[in-house]
Amino acid sequence: SAYSFALVRNPWARQVSLFHFLLQEAGCRLPKGSRAPDCDTRVLPIAGDWLSDPAKVRDEFRKWIRDIRAVFPPGHPKQYLFGSRSHGNDRDAWFNASQISWLVDARGKVLVEDIFKLEELEDKWPTLQRKICGLSTVSYAQAMALARRNPSSHKSHEFYYDEPTSRIVEEYMEADIRYFGYTLESTK
Repeated sequence: SAYSFALVRNPWARQVSLFHFLLQEAGCRLPKGSRAPDCDTRVLPIAGDWLSDPAKVRDEFRKWIRDIRAVFPPGHPKQYLFGSRSHGNDRDAWFNASQISWLVDARGKVLVEDIFKLEELEDKWPTLQRKICGLSTVSYAQAMALARRNPSSHKSHEFYYDEPTSRIVEEYMEADIRYFGYTLESTK
């Protein structure tokens, strides 16, 4: 059988990245009425000059976290919109905003052999090189130069959170935090 693995990411960093990605790359930069319906469903702010001011971006991000929680509270059938796109996974009752919900079956059994934290990928690269024959001669730097897609430019994720918004992410991503051992400050 084929080797299977997954990459996960610090939930707080993932949420900041999602916010920036949606505003910069996913068609949410357009004005209301012209942008993708998903942008308004997720109560994303209208992109504007504020995106060039880190303090204003932080304030909009915090407001967005509070707003999306109000619209899709934990337990809501579409709570996954807090942290991901469904890609059809929403048909599974256990699918939610957490990353672990992508990696388990209905009984909670993990469906992949290995799970690597994105923040530790460089350290784990030799393991992937051993297990995936096509990677044996590819350095980590070469792979990252080829693989980087949809990068968003922003400050470190810790900058964006205050205590209430950090707790909201904890509320949605509790399974990831517990399973993968993440904290707001963790980079490894």
